[in-house]
Amino acid sequence: MYYFIVNPNARSGKGKSIWRKVCRVMNEKGLVYEALFTEKKGQAAKLARETAERAAGEKVGEAVIVAMGGDGTISEVMDGIWDHPEVTFAFIPIGSGNDFARSLGISSNWRRALDGILSEKHRIYFHPGRLEYDGKVRHFGGSMGIGFDAAVCDGANRLRFKSAFNRLSLGKFTYTGVAIKLLVTSSCDKLKIRLDGKEIHKFQKVLFLCGLKGNYEGGGFLFAPEARVDDEFLHVCVAAGIPIFKRFLLLPKALKGKHVGAPGVYMYRCRKIEILSSKPKLIHGDGEVNGPVTRVTASLESTRIPMVY
Repeated sequence: MYYFIVNPNARSGKGKSIWRKVCRVMNEKGLVYEALFTEKKGQAAKLARETAERAAGEKVGEAVIVAMGGDGTISEVMDGIWDHPEVTFAFIPIGSGNDFARSLGISSNWRRALDGILSEKHRIYFHPGRLEYDGKVRHFGGSMGIGFDAAVCDGANRLRFKSAFNRLSLGKFTYTGVAIKLLVTSSCDKLKIRLDGKEIHKFQKVLFLCGLKGNYEGGGFLFAPEARVDDEFLHVCVAAGIPIFKRFLLLPKALKGKHVGAPGVYMYRCRKIEILSSKPKLIHGDGEVNGPVTRVTASLESTRIPMVY
């Protein structure tokens, strides 16, 4: 049984028309499915949890929850199913950045993405990411970050011409444009981190810190070349103490993962990271921005969620 959680406003309103095409294919194949549409931010989490609990009670066989939206939709669906390993997750990317899909090689073409799901071309098991801050808990599938990268996500979400870029399938360039501006204007503060409750590191003039399950974030920056969505770790990248003019050299390097080993770039691997900032900073999980906060913990849930694509 397939349950589609659809963001009809994704890709600047194209989500609804893409769903109609998906619906046509499902009908042609005679497959049993149900569609649930989000109407506001945060609703996908509620729909995913209700669907997972209902599917478990009805014993419909394998229940596949297919998220149709951007990376933010993944974050919300993870909030709903992180503790339901009996539910299988799938994703049809119709957002702007699509970093989670890029990490797994999922096509941005809805038909190829759907074909991968229906044929179960790939099946993996992965640990959802967990964010804790200000007494709140949120989940993510691909990445989290604090500082510059969260500010880029926030700035891209606010751009008035973002919808026009999305209609032209150029959504990732909104992130690049905002990033170039913020390379100059972002404030750099002190961070202290603790890895797995033991190893402590202190940094001055921190541009950003990101923790990734996938390889990419920020609309295509390969910040964690060695990461695998289905491994047991968060792959952490910290950029600190980098002069403004050298930041402009770092950004294009990061598109190809060539930033690793550069001065001011620090890479770690852990299951849990505790972050303390000297000043309140924005944070994000799969591009969903929250904060500003001074303390945040990112970790991996012990539960492994199956995924097909």
